[in-house]
Amino acid sequence: MKPADPEQRDRLAERVSAASYGGVLIIGSLLGLKADDVSSGWGWELVVGVGVATWVAHVYAEVLGNHVRDVGAIRPHEVRRAMADGLPILLAAVLPSVALLLGRLKVVAPRQALWIAVIIALAQLVAVGGYVGVVSDQRTNSWRYAAVAALFGLGAVLLLVALGH
Repeated sequence: MKPADPEQRDRLAERVSAASYGGVLIIGSLLGLKADDVSSGWGWELVVGVGVATWVAHVYAEVLGNHVRDVGAIRPHEVRRAMADGLPILLAAVLPSVALLLGRLKVVAPRQALWIAVIIALAQLVAVGGYVGVVSDQRTNSWRYAAVAALFGLGAVLLLVALGH
């Protein structure tokens, strides 16, 4: 299950980082919402906007960082690679935003939709931690990684909220 090729491991590390970062930011955006925000559609728009804006910022930062590493003209394949490696940021926003959209459309109650979105986002962080446990060290229980990922994610969210995010 572990990629043996160092380049594949680097790409996997990029994607795990993107998934973690995206997940924490999505949870942070959800914590500032109320049921009225879900009803009005603002919640759905915010989560989608956070996901897209974070992905664009990631692509920009990766392309610039790679340009420092490999001096020369920025090549289209570098941009495509940064876009692909940042894709987990967008994916972290999909299911929570769908839950909020269902609340906006009154398929579920807005308060329920908000709770569903938060639970989904936290579950995604736990899944990323569990995945890291599986691919990084076969001797360690992946649930331990999942629990630590959840704690770090919650800690980052609490810090965001405390700072007025």
